[in-house]
Amino acid sequence: MNTFRGCALIAGFAGIAIVVVHLRAERSRCAARIVGIEAQWIALRGDLWGLQARTARLRAPQRIYDRALWFQTELVPPGVDEVPPETRQYAMKPSVQ
Repeated sequence: MNTFRGCALIAGFAGIAIVVVHLRAERSRCAARIVGIEAQWIALRGDLWGLQARTARLRAPQRIYDRALWFQTELVPPGVDEVPPETRQYAMKPSVQ
C-alpha cells in the first residue's frame, strides 16, 4: 500500500508540474502577443497621425487652389461675388495671358 501511495504522490506532483509549466508557457505566449499588438497599435496611431496631417495640408486654401489649377477646371464656386477681396484670389481662376 505504501508503494501505491508513493507512486500516486509522484504522479500527482508530476501532473501539477506539467500544468505549471504549461501555464507559464501560455503566459509567455500571451505576453508576446500583447507586445506585438501594442507595437501594431503604436504603428497604426502613427499612420493615423500622418494621414490626419496630410488631410489638414490638403484642406489648406492654397493647396485647394493649386489642385484646382492643376485640374484646369473652369468651375467657379458658388457665391464668388460674396467672397471678400483678400480671399478672392483663391476663389477664382486667374486669366491666362
